[in-house]
Amino acid sequence: MSTFTIDFFELAFLAEACIPPRPIARTIFWHNLTERYWRQMTEGERIHLFEWLQKNWQYEKSLQKEEDTQVFHARFNPDNQYEVTTTEKEKIRAFKMGDRYYVGTNRWVAEEYIVSVEKFVPKREY
Repeated sequence: MSTFTIDFFELAFLAEACIPPRPIARTIFWHNLTERYWRQMTEGERIHLFEWLQKNWQYEKSLQKEEDTQVFHARFNPDNQYEVTTTEKEKIRAFKMGDRYYVGTNRWVAEEYIVSVEKFVPKREY
């Protein structure tokens, strides 16, 4: 399958159109936004998209009910970023949901492998 490049503003407008709950195709994009596209964005773009969606009334409403939106919120929230050091001396970027430090939507670092956790402060680009 071909890869297409879109600019940040096109991505942000698409994200607004896909705020849960939505039909399956939009839901898949929302999941990709949280998993795949998060990794492709710069710190500044992540912060910008998070703040952009905060201004949307549908996002606020969705955040109250939809688990997918709550996961996105935890993942992109710049005040919810951590660096987890494991027993293997590996430093992993994570976000917190509940009592766990997640590295993806359905993946977390097991408590018994965590040596330390430090707050990670992402830098704004603009």
